[in-house]
Amino acid sequence: MGTARRLVEQLRKRKVFKVAAGYAVVGWLSMQVADVMFPALGLPTWTVTLAAALLIVGFPVALALAWLFQVTPEGIRVDTGTLQAPAIDPPPPREATAADPPRTDATRDVVTGADRGVAVLPFLDLSAARDNEYFSDGLTEELLNVLCSVEGLRVSSRTSCFNLKGKDIDIPTVASRLKVSHVLEGSVRKSGNRIRVSAQLIEAATDSHLWSDTWDRDLDDIFAIQQDIARRIVEALRLRLDTRALPERTTRSIQAYDCYLRGRSFVRRFGPKSLGFAIESFRRATEIDPGYARGWAGLGEAHAIRAIYYNTDPADSGSADTASRRAVELAPRLAEAHVARGVASLAAQAYADAEHEFVTAIGIAPQMFEGHYYAGRTCVHQGHLRRALEFFERAAAVSPEDYNVPLLMAPIYRSLGEEARALELDRRGVELAERHVEINPDSARPYYLAAAALMMIGQPDKALDWARRAIAIDPSDPATLYNVACFYAQAGRTEDALDCLENGVTSRSWLQNDPELDPIREHPRFKALLAKRT
Repeated sequence: MGTARRLVEQLRKRKVFKVAAGYAVVGWLSMQVADVMFPALGLPTWTVTLAAALLIVGFPVALALAWLFQVTPEGIRVDTGTLQAPAIDPPPPREATAADPPRTDATRDVVTGADRGVAVLPFLDLSAARDNEYFSDGLTEELLNVLCSVEGLRVSSRTSCFNLKGKDIDIPTVASRLKVSHVLEGSVRKSGNRIRVSAQLIEAATDSHLWSDTWDRDLDDIFAIQQDIARRIVEALRLRLDTRALPERTTRSIQAYDCYLRGRSFVRRFGPKSLGFAIESFRRATEIDPGYARGWAGLGEAHAIRAIYYNTDPADSGSADTASRRAVELAPRLAEAHVARGVASLAAQAYADAEHEFVTAIGIAPQMFEGHYYAGRTCVHQGHLRRALEFFERAAAVSPEDYNVPLLMAPIYRSLGEEARALELDRRGVELAERHVEINPDSARPYYLAAAALMMIGQPDKALDWARRAIAIDPSDPATLYNVACFYAQAGRTEDALDCLENGVTSRSWLQNDPELDPIREHPRFKALLAKRT
C-alpha cells in the first residue's frame, strides 16, 4: 500500500494526471475537427483513421514526457528522481509516567507535540555500483546535524531514523510513530567529482509534498547543498534559520570530508576491526587537512572507544587524548568535539572531566543522543546510578528507537528496587532489539544485550538461544563475552559467567558497579578477577 500511494503521489506531483486529462480533451476535439474538415478538403477517408492512430500512439509518449520533464521558473528540466522505499513501522515512544525522573525543558520538547517536528529518512545510494552508501548515510547525518541547530524545530534522532532504513512503511505512519509533522527523504548519486542529490519534504497529515528539488553539482558543493536543503525545510515550516547556529564547516577539502564520512560509517559498525578502519580513515582526513576539527574529533572518539571496549592497543588512550584536545582547540563550539573529549576522558578514567565534557556537548546540542548516553555511562562508572538514570532517560527520549538504553536502564532500576519499571524497560528493549535484528541479523550486540531481559520477562529458552547466537556471531569479541557473562550471572550459570569474564575486557569501575554481576560478586574467582583489573 505504501509504495502504491507513493507512486500515485509522484504521478500527481509530476502532473501526469493533468497531462492525461488534457491530452484526452485535445484529442477528442481534434478528431471532431478531422471528421468534419478532412472530407470537406477532399482528403481520402483513411486520413481520419491515420489521425486517430497518431493520437493513440502519442498518448503514452505524452505521459512519458510529463514524467521525465518538469517546467520550473528556471526552464524545462529533466527529473529522473526515483521513489524511495518507505520504512519499517517502529513502536510508539513510551509515555512518561509519574515514576520517571524529572526532565529538562529540552527533553520535554523532544517528546511532546509534532507541530514543528521532522524526521530525515536515510537517503538512498543510487550510484551505479551502489558503493557509496557511506556517503548517502553521511549526508543524512549531516542534515540531521544542521537541522538540530534550528530553534523551535524538533528533529528525530539518528538512531530513530536509521532504524527505519530499507523497510516498507507509508509516510503518515512514520510520522505518527516518531511524533513528527514532516518527513524528509531523498537519494544521492555520486560519480567522480559530480553529485546529484534529490530531496523532498512531505507533510504527514496530507501525505503530500511541500517541495521537491534536485541538485546537480560538483562534489565540492555538497556543503552548500546541505544548507540549501535545511533552508528549504525551515522556510516551508515558517521557522527562522540563524546561520550563526549552523555547525561549523571545519574543512574545505572534499577529500578530507570523504575520509571523515568513511570513518563514521566504520564507527557505526563497532568491533575492533571496524574501529581500526575508522582510525585509519580519520587519520587520513587529518593528514589531508590538519585543521579539520571533525576529523580530529572522530579520530579521538574511535581511539577512545577501542580503549574502553577492547583494550587492544595500549597507545589508544593517549592518542584519544591528543586528538580530542586538538578538536576542541580548533572548534570549541562543536558538540562533536566535546563528545570526543568526554569519551577520551572516560577511557582515561577521569570521570569528572568526562561528565563535564558531555554536559558541555548537551548544552551545545540538546538533541545529541551521544552526549546523554555517554554521560549516563560515566555516572555508572562512578556508582552514581540515580544520576545515570536521569541521563539515560533523556537519551531514550531523544532516541526512542534505540534498544541499548532501555536494556541498560532495566537492571539499574531493578537494583534500586523498582521492579515494575525494570520489567517495562525489559519488554521495551527486547521489542526494539527484535526489530533491529530483523534489519541486521549478523549484529551480535542486540542479541547479547537483550538475552538477560528475555529471561526476566519469562522467556528463558529464547534468552539462552540469543546468548548463544551472539557468541556464534563473534566468539572472540570481548564486549560479546562480557555481556553474555552478565546474562549467565543472572541465569545462575556462575561458572559460565566467570569463564566469559576472564576472556572479556572491561574496566574495573564498570565491573564494580554493574548490577547485572551482583549474583556472582562474592565468588572467589570474581574477586580475583576484579583484583587483576586496574
